[in-house]
Amino acid sequence: MKKGRDHKRIRGCAAAAGIAGIVGALGIGVFSGISGTGFGERVGFCRKVSAKGDATARESATGQESTATQAENGWVAANRDTEYVYCVGSVSKIYSTAAVMRLAEEGKVALDAPVTDYIPEFRMADPRYKDITVRMLMDHTSGLMGSTYSGGYLYEDATEGQLDQLLEHLAEQRLKADPGQYAAYCNDGFDLLALITQRVSGMDFTEYVRNYLSGPSGGDNTGSGVTYLSMKDLAPAYTAGHVLYDQSGTQVLGAGGIYATASDTAKFGAAFFSGNNSILSEESKEAMATRWSDGRFDTADAGMTLMPEGTPDPAKGGPNSRFYMDESGLGWDFVSMNRYEDAGIKVLGKGGDTLMNHAFLLVAPEEKISVSVLTNGGSSTLNGLMAEAILDACLEEEGIRLTDPAWPAAVNPCDVPEEYDALAGAYAVSGMEGAVIDKITFPEHKYMHVESIGPYKTTCQDFALTEDGRFAELAYEVEDSGIDQMRFALNPMYISFQTDADGRILLAADQNTRLPGIGEQAQHYYIGEKMDEDPVCPEAEAFVQKINGREFLIVSERSSSGAYDTAFLEVVPQAEFPGYVFITNSGMGTRLLKIADASHAVAFTNIPSSRNRDLIDISLKEEEGALKLSTSNGVCFISDEKLPYFDGSVNEIALSSDAPAWFKIGKETANAETMITERPEHSAVYVYNKFGEVVYTTHVKGMTDILTMPESGWIVFLGEDGGTIRLSE
Repeated sequence: MKKGRDHKRIRGCAAAAGIAGIVGALGIGVFSGISGTGFGERVGFCRKVSAKGDATARESATGQESTATQAENGWVAANRDTEYVYCVGSVSKIYSTAAVMRLAEEGKVALDAPVTDYIPEFRMADPRYKDITVRMLMDHTSGLMGSTYSGGYLYEDATEGQLDQLLEHLAEQRLKADPGQYAAYCNDGFDLLALITQRVSGMDFTEYVRNYLSGPSGGDNTGSGVTYLSMKDLAPAYTAGHVLYDQSGTQVLGAGGIYATASDTAKFGAAFFSGNNSILSEESKEAMATRWSDGRFDTADAGMTLMPEGTPDPAKGGPNSRFYMDESGLGWDFVSMNRYEDAGIKVLGKGGDTLMNHAFLLVAPEEKISVSVLTNGGSSTLNGLMAEAILDACLEEEGIRLTDPAWPAAVNPCDVPEEYDALAGAYAVSGMEGAVIDKITFPEHKYMHVESIGPYKTTCQDFALTEDGRFAELAYEVEDSGIDQMRFALNPMYISFQTDADGRILLAADQNTRLPGIGEQAQHYYIGEKMDEDPVCPEAEAFVQKINGREFLIVSERSSSGAYDTAFLEVVPQAEFPGYVFITNSGMGTRLLKIADASHAVAFTNIPSSRNRDLIDISLKEEEGALKLSTSNGVCFISDEKLPYFDGSVNEIALSSDAPAWFKIGKETANAETMITERPEHSAVYVYNKFGEVVYTTHVKGMTDILTMPESGWIVFLGEDGGTIRLSE
C-alpha cells in the first residue's frame, strides 16, 4: 500500500470526465455541514465510469444529478442506493490511529509509553526498539524499516493471523534510525496500532472499528480484509488493462485493510469536523492534526547547514531542514496545504493504494467538508487531485475562491564556485521509480552534471546554479546544446545541498509536476545522501560471485498470495561501485544496498524523509545446491538453477501448502500447449515469460484452462496440502 503521497502539497483541477478514461469503478462521498446543524450528507454514492469512456456519469457538487449507463463489458451500474465497497488502503491508518486515540481518552493507553507496555512480546534484533512509543507508531518516527508484507494480500482468502506473524518478522529486524529522529512512512507501525487495539480492548480490530468508529460516525457498510469476502457489492477487481481478477483481500489491517463505501469513508472523515465528538474529543483530533515536528525543533537547531541567506522558499520564508521533512500528523499524510492555508483553511489528507483499489480522504474540519474518492483503477494521487477539485467546488459555493501560488521561474544562471567541488561525488537517491546512484560533477564550474545510474540503464541531466542558491534543471544537456545555449526546463526541478550535524551531505529537491487536464503536484523532499564510494568489504567479490547471473523466485508465500504476481527478484552488482548492489522486484521496487560481507547486503541510507521508507536487508544461504535469499521484511526466494524442467512427463502435481511447485520451461516445450484437466478450489497456476512477467494466471476470471509455454519462462503450481493438479497435452 502506498504510502501516503510521495509529495507534500498537491492541488487538483480534475473533473469526473477527466478521470473517466483512467478508472473502472469510481466512488465519491462528500459530507458537508448544513445550516449549522452539525453535519449532513451532501453527496454519498458510487457511480460507474467505464475505463473505455463508454458510460456516462455526472453529478454536481450538491449531488442533485447522478446517472450511469450499462457498459458493454458487463459491469453492474451502481446508483445512489447501491454503492461499491472498496479497500481504502492506507486511509485505514486514520482508523487505526483513531482507535488508539479513543483508548487513550479512556485512560487505557498512554501515547508516550513504550509499545512494549501493551505488546510485551514485541522484540527486535536492535535494543533501541524499547524506546519506540505509541505516538511514534502514529507519526512515522518509530525508526522501523517500513513494510512487512508477507501474506499481506490474498486472493479470495483471509486470515486473522497476520498481526501475530508481524511480531515474528519484526523479531528478526533492526531499526533504520533512532526512534523519534525523523518521520519516514512506515506501514508496520500501524499494524502494531491495530494489535494494540486488540490487546487493550479485548476485541478484534474489525469489530472495534465497526462498534466505535464507523458505526458512531454513521457508516453501515465498513469491514476489513478478514471480512471482505462476506461483504456485498465489492468493486470489481479490474486492472488497468480492463482484465477482471479474483478479489484480493488486504490482510495488513491497521496499515491498509479497511473496506468501506465512499459514503462510509466520507462520514468517517466528518467525525473530524470541529464540534463533532462522535468518536474523538477536540483535544484528540487536534493532536492528530498537528505536524509531527511541531515543537521538536526549529530551523536553527535542526542540525542542518541551510542554504545562503535570502534564498527564497517556494512555500514560505526560506528553505530549511524542516521544510524538506514530512508533513505528517498522527495518521494523516499532511495536516496543512499552502493554497488552502493561505485562504485561512486547514485541511487534512490521507491517500492509499492496494493491488486493485485506490483511495483518498480529504477533510476541512472548520468548513465541515469531507471528501472521499475511491477507485479500482488509477492511483491515490489522481484521487487526491479529484478530491481537491470537489473540495474547491464546495468552498466556492460558500464564496471562497482559492488562488494558486505561482511556481517561481528559474532565472540568471551563475558560475559554480570552487567550494562546490567538495560536494561532487556519488549520492544514493530514492525516488518514485526506485533507487539510483546519482554521480554529480561540476564541469568547468559552469553547471552541475548528474549521471543517474540504475540497475539496468543510466540517464543524464544537467542543472545550472541560480541566484537563489539552488540548481535548476536545464531543458537540454550542455554537451548537446553548448554552455552558451543553456536553457532552463519549462517546469524545472530544483536541487540543493544541505549538511547535517554529523557532516552528512543531503540532497533536497523541489519540483512542481503538472498533469495536463488533471492538476499539479508540488514536491519538497530530501531525496538522497552522499555515499561512501569505496566501502571497505573484502568479501564483496565473494558476494557478487554468489548472486551473479542467478534468477530468484519467491517460495515463502501461501498459495493465495498476490506476491506471485511479482514473483522474481534480481540482484544487480555495480561495476563502478563494487561495494554496492541493486535489488529489484516489481512489488518491492528497486533498492540500493551496501555489501556487508559474503552473505549479507544491507540498507545504509538515513535520508530524513519518506524517501527513506521501506528499507530492506538481504541474506544469502546455500541450501540443497541452490541459493536461498531472505529479505528482512519476511520474504524468501530461491535461485532457479536446480528447478526441474516442465516437459511432457509432467501430468500430475501434488500440492503443498509450504512449497510452491516451480518448473523451468525449456526449448523442448516452448510454445507447446497443456490443458488443466483438474484443479482444486484453493489452488492457482501462474506462467511467466523469460522476463518474469505474468502471461497466465488462474486468478483472472474466465481464464482458459489451456496453457501455452513461453520459451525460457517458468510455471508454478500453488495449493494446499493433499490437493492435486492434473494436466494433459
